[in-house]
Amino acid sequence: MRHFFLLVLLFFSLSSCIEILDDISFNADGSGDFKYTINLSSSKLKINSILALDSLDGKKVPSISEIKSKIGDLIGVLNCQEGITDVVVAEDYDNFIFKIALHFDNIEFFLLAMRATIESTGNVGVNDQFSYDWISWDGEVLVREVPDLNTFNFRMVQNEDQQLMKSGVYTSISRFNFPVEKMSNPTAVLSKNKRAVMLRNSLFDVFGNPAIMENRISVSPTEN
Repeated sequence: MRHFFLLVLLFFSLSSCIEILDDISFNADGSGDFKYTINLSSSKLKINSILALDSLDGKKVPSISEIKSKIGDLIGVLNCQEGITDVVVAEDYDNFIFKIALHFDNIEFFLLAMRATIESTGNVGVNDQFSYDWISWDGEVLVREVPDLNTFNFRMVQNEDQQLMKSGVYTSISRFNFPVEKMSNPTAVLSKNKRAVMLRNSLFDVFGNPAIMENRISVSPTEN
């Protein structure tokens, strides 16, 4: 899969136009780095107007301080996970841009850390989506999937917001120490040095069909 959806859970119901970037890299020893960015700057006026309300669609609208506290709790859980280090979070509440970066010792620790952190939200639908291995890496083959966003209990997108949703973009990048030999997704783009693969689609399309972001990437670890 390629996502860290914790911040999306907090902000998706407040905005229709979202840009998401996930970037994962693998070292020869199986360790790696994960970066995730959610950019809501194009919807900041709308978000601020919603945050000024007491409730929306019958549900309480969280304050900025409450959102900060919740994010802090989630990051606290993540920081305590085995095999996870160098957790860095950047929160820009003027433009509503959020970034997280971390180092993992291996993909198993990474999966366990994501699962434990998301379980702490208490959202059953999300927990179910992260109960399986949505990403695997054996040193030669990377398989990535995307959970079905419709199970996240998000507020339904209003008809007038669908065009904004279509302008949202989900970008996924996978980086390696070795050249990429082949990839299964025909829309994926290989970098010039053949060591990075990018997938980019409309967030609206990803929401409707998460399978379009799936990819199986094979590398050649014997080549330098």
